[in-house]
Amino acid sequence: MANPTGFTWVDPTTNTDGTPITAGEVTGYLIGIRSTSATGSVAGTYPITASIANPTATAELFTQLGTVLAFATPFAAAIKTVGSVSSAYGPETTFTLAAPTPNPPSGFTAG
Repeated sequence: MANPTGFTWVDPTTNTDGTPITAGEVTGYLIGIRSTSATGSVAGTYPITASIANPTATAELFTQLGTVLAFATPFAAAIKTVGSVSSAYGPETTFTLAAPTPNPPSGFTAG
């Protein structure tokens, strides 16, 4: 996806064994981000991370990540639950941020 403004997800309701997640089991989320074009970049290894300390959150804007992501860089990101026992990272999503482009001048005439 090109130029997203943030991440969204669906909160899990069950554990890997099928039992329901109980209150307080999930205390937040950790988003991991990597540049897919960086040397040595591999899924599951995220040099950029952002913690979300809200167990009922379902979205996070890029402006709230605490880091600035470079324009024109292909990224991959994944999310996991954090709590008494943290989950593994889920499947990655990929995205690129295009640099802002100025509008053309206005009021152009020949005279």
